[in-house]
Amino acid sequence: MDGFPFQVEVIRTERKKSASIQLQGDLVKVSVPMTLSDRHIRDLVIKRTSWIKRKLQEQSNRPIPAPREYISGETLTYLGKNYRLNVLIGEQPSVKLRRGYVEVTISDTDVDPKTTVHSLLQDWYRSHAQMRLEEKTSHLAEIIGVNPSSVTVKNYKSRWGSCSTKGDISYNWKIIMAPQNLVDYVIPHEMCHILEHNHSSKYWKHVERHVPNWREYREWLKHNEMAMDL
Repeated sequence: MDGFPFQVEVIRTERKKSASIQLQGDLVKVSVPMTLSDRHIRDLVIKRTSWIKRKLQEQSNRPIPAPREYISGETLTYLGKNYRLNVLIGEQPSVKLRRGYVEVTISDTDVDPKTTVHSLLQDWYRSHAQMRLEEKTSHLAEIIGVNPSSVTVKNYKSRWGSCSTKGDISYNWKIIMAPQNLVDYVIPHEMCHILEHNHSSKYWKHVERHVPNWREYREWLKHNEMAMDL
């Protein structure tokens, strides 16, 4: 959509009953119901322009994390706690959490240690995310009163989770880096879509029943998403 001092992408979907605006980098994504006219979409963006500009400015002011080198001494985060990376040499490649360290063992003949450490860490995070998120989802599903069809982890770029119309739930594995209370927000956020498959006020009432501070957690995730990466 042209005519704005920022890039706007309009996404029409049958899943939406109301319009929503999300920022993905410098791109403003506007998700709307299939039947909403271009004029109404433009009016919505005009109405939210001040907010959009403020959020874009906040994003530009955030420090960009330095690229990782995957060497001993770097800081890694797991469930909101910081750990030091310790790269060791051994016969069997492995990743272990031990006494404040994430110990990654690689072979002394490895020709590309950086890539190997990265790959081992990502596999470790993904497997732990699958295990922990399955456990938490099972526990919270009983409390919320839903029955997810499946639980998987994926590598999303701009979302923390998804819930299909069939009740299949997937999470961004990187959420396992966030503090426990943030993880315990994302899980009900997705499971409540089984009750209400939209982002209507009725849906947010379901979320608020289980996570009263959801607004605070949602903002935290928006401001810290760049730090939760490998």
